[in-house]
Amino acid sequence: METKILWKPNPGKQTEALCADEFEIGYGGRRGGGKTAAGIAFPLYHKDHPLFRALVIRKNAEDLNDWADRARRIYEPLGAIATGKPIQFVFPSGAVIRSGHLKDENAYGKYQGHEYQNMIIEELTQIPSEDSYLKLIASCRSTIPEIKPQVFATFNPDGAGFSWVKRRFGLHGIPKEIIRTIDNQTKLTRIFIPAGLQDNPYLDRDPQYRSFLNGLPDGLREAWRDGSWDDPIIKGAYYTQELLQARREGRIKLVAHDPRLRVHTIWDMGIDDAMAIGFVQRTSTETRFINYYQNSNQGLDFYIALLQDYGTRYKYNYGKHFAPHDANQREKSSGKTLVQIAETMGLRFEVVPMVGVQDGIQLVRLMFPRLYFNEGVCDQLINGIANYRREWNEQLLKYHDSPVHDWSSHPADVLRYTAVVEEKMTNEDRIAQSGSGFKSLFPEMGEF
Repeated sequence: METKILWKPNPGKQTEALCADEFEIGYGGRRGGGKTAAGIAFPLYHKDHPLFRALVIRKNAEDLNDWADRARRIYEPLGAIATGKPIQFVFPSGAVIRSGHLKDENAYGKYQGHEYQNMIIEELTQIPSEDSYLKLIASCRSTIPEIKPQVFATFNPDGAGFSWVKRRFGLHGIPKEIIRTIDNQTKLTRIFIPAGLQDNPYLDRDPQYRSFLNGLPDGLREAWRDGSWDDPIIKGAYYTQELLQARREGRIKLVAHDPRLRVHTIWDMGIDDAMAIGFVQRTSTETRFINYYQNSNQGLDFYIALLQDYGTRYKYNYGKHFAPHDANQREKSSGKTLVQIAETMGLRFEVVPMVGVQDGIQLVRLMFPRLYFNEGVCDQLINGIANYRREWNEQLLKYHDSPVHDWSSHPADVLRYTAVVEEKMTNEDRIAQSGSGFKSLFPEMGEF
């Protein structure tokens, strides 16, 4: 009886990725390299072991829908039964492949204490924080002698996690060869296997997809088609020249917190439950981003507690706190504005005046020669600014006047609001000792 072949890897890069022996396997770096298919196949080595457990992760659970549809076509003919939401596949042996997400910073807690011998992370660069990744892969371990724990991560040179992924896998330029590294602390091995359209004979024959990649604007084309890990210079991006100048002048570097200066916070409150907070110190000649935080699906009390924690941990002496103009809109459920709700919780906001997006962008450009960024801590902010761009019309092959609304919008909005209120961030009435940091959050109420 002839055996039916459900799927087989492409010779070359895809096969090399599936045969890699390292603890962390990075695969892809370009569009069209067959990353998703490789990730689906990766855990099948151990499908017949009753204790085998694998976890498939995307930043957002809804992004797994396409993965689940494709996985069904491979797993179900092998006897797997799909159950639950997020979906999981249970094989006849008892082996299980689960799926999950890292949408917010604390989502990794769902996996703590678990044991997953394999982890497959789709589009790793969409996860903004290396901390979330490290907390997640702490559960990639094995008490089964015959199964080695491994992480299989796919990614392209884009997204909020661009900088930390680039550093972690030792990437620069356009990698042509396999890159192997060893983690300095854990001594665990790591590998990056570059692959693109030319390594996928099925998709490479699709002239429409190749035309799509060739027609991308400058910057995105080098990243998505060629796999360039150089800092992106994206045609249509608003702040490309300003960021290049900041790097040339050494204004993107380690920027230490100055305890003599107040720390002001600028908030962006997204309609998708995302919250972004910039932490800024200002002198007469410099505006310094010393910290940046972004999360989602958390209540206002979470972020106020975060400010309190930062005040204690970093000895921040808080100044003013700025919320976007729409924070003055009343909520239907409470009849109160977000500003009013925050004040009942001990946080007094000043509202950023309403300024049009294009006018705000011009204010940012005027502010840029004074800007300093704390590199590493503010990577997500810097990446967002670099990727904030006008919307590209694929049919007309031209730009719209309006910016793309994607992950880069939140850090870019924080920057824009900062430019609007820059003159209001002063250092008067400094408190010599910040204590918990909450005297300066709401001084009239004293310590919390």
